[in-house]
Amino acid sequence: MAHYEGRIRDLKNRVNQHLKKLTGQEIDYFSKMKQGDLVELKTVLADINNVLTLQMTFAAAKWISKYFSIDQTVENKILQKVDNTKPNTKGFDIHITEPYRIIAEVKCISPVNDGGIFGTAQHDSIMNDFHNLFHGKGNLLDTTNYFKFLFLIDLGDRTDQAITKLIKVTKGTTPIANKFNYLKKDKIFILTDDIALDKLDSKKLYLKKIKFN
Repeated sequence: MAHYEGRIRDLKNRVNQHLKKLTGQEIDYFSKMKQGDLVELKTVLADINNVLTLQMTFAAAKWISKYFSIDQTVENKILQKVDNTKPNTKGFDIHITEPYRIIAEVKCISPVNDGGIFGTAQHDSIMNDFHNLFHGKGNLLDTTNYFKFLFLIDLGDRTDQAITKLIKVTKGTTPIANKFNYLKKDKIFILTDDIALDKLDSKKLYLKKIKFN
């Protein structure tokens, strides 16, 4: 029973602290919530995740436009396309065909337990994005001549640590582990601000941290 009460107490404190930040009021929101309230809150949180992903995708598209010196008219079309894309739509988060061929995925994930490592599910999701960026998905099955990016939300040192561990070659011996080790060793690179456009290679994939405000 003590373990059960400990979990409830921890969740109660976390929920109340988050809602206090939003409302500025010291109220025990957790104790007042009924089943219907929790279901509704879960729906709202899903909407918040979609908003976060959209904001991140806008930021990534704007960064791409600046990095590739894309003119304002084309940038506006790119942003409009992002805005018109519904959540969970098949295809890449960003797909540009002119004046450059560019594809990108955007991940709004935070390292687990306030630490500096991605969880197993997060790691597998990113690896799936790596695979798709190299091998295509949806209506784009040949990404050979596309510049490839995966954008991660920038949470400072925690993100730096998680990325370092993410792309570290492991000692795995399974076919899947060997496949991803090959990508990590020869195909995946962290894109820093000092890497010029003419140094990019469409045969590689670039990880880029980004903030949207």
